[in-house]
Amino acid sequence: MKDRQDYLKYLLAQKKLTSEEEEWLLNYLNDKDISDIQKIAAEDFETDITYMKKSLDKVQSEAILEKIHSRIYIPTPTFTQVIRLHRMKLAIAALIIIIAGTGYWYLNKSMLFMPADQEIVITGKRKTVRLPDGSMITLEPNSRLMYPNRFTRNTREVELTGEAFFEVKPNHEKPFIVHTANIMATVLGTSFNVEAYPDGIAKVVVATGRVKVQTVNASNELQAVIINANQSVTYNITINEIEKRNVPEEAVYYKQRNSGRFSYAGVPVAKVIQEMERYYHTTVFLQGNMSGCVFYGYFRLNDNVERALSLVALSLNATVQKTTNNKGYIITGGNCR
Repeated sequence: MKDRQDYLKYLLAQKKLTSEEEEWLLNYLNDKDISDIQKIAAEDFETDITYMKKSLDKVQSEAILEKIHSRIYIPTPTFTQVIRLHRMKLAIAALIIIIAGTGYWYLNKSMLFMPADQEIVITGKRKTVRLPDGSMITLEPNSRLMYPNRFTRNTREVELTGEAFFEVKPNHEKPFIVHTANIMATVLGTSFNVEAYPDGIAKVVVATGRVKVQTVNASNELQAVIINANQSVTYNITINEIEKRNVPEEAVYYKQRNSGRFSYAGVPVAKVIQEMERYYHTTVFLQGNMSGCVFYGYFRLNDNVERALSLVALSLNATVQKTTNNKGYIITGGNCR
């Protein structure tokens, strides 16, 4: 009903509610038909919510709904902070899903939301997180992970934005599912890396075990891609294309990065430099005839880029210099010993 939607929008935008308005809102929230507020949220959240997941179960829903109801009667400023759409859109989204009780609610075919108990946001340094089931997740910089305090359902589900390496504890009765904006990865027990930055491209590389990968908008199991160790799946949402490849070198890269250091025994210097460029997000030029040389040694993940490059330069009897624009490095004057 359009009039009711308009009235809901009016209430949610108010700084103060009268006792009659509060009573009306409470009665509406207790009603089984919440389609009007769903429509309001769908319109308002379309560009704000990235992921949608499963709702809470009935017991949890009722408990949280009880708390929300009680908060309506506390002083108006606090209630306003909780309920107003333009200040706290996620609060309304969570409220809708809590009232819904069970099942899924789709804002559109690629968005699904589940309230999470824990949220980890990484900006500068890597961080390892131990999940309630014992699985270990190493988050890369500029990444975000959401997960529950306990895995109470028949699946273990987390939400990722950015990049992370997963070491999943085996549990054949509870598949482990990683949700991202564009793909979903399902495993029973394995180690794999997921890249899911908000640039329209998502990638999964399996180090050990098997992973099932499917796009968020996949309609059936036939659209899922199974990848084994040393394989990857890349999905480009812009062209709606998914690609499966054999990538043994990439799998080794992620395993070494997750172990805390990169080790090399007779690896071509050019490849070592390539991995350093990738890890440190910089550019390194080999000046001279050193690309055919090999490197024996290792560098730790907590080594800064200058120290790591100096280890390679030392083995080549070379020197490291910054480029004139200070945006990269040059290794020069070396030779194969």
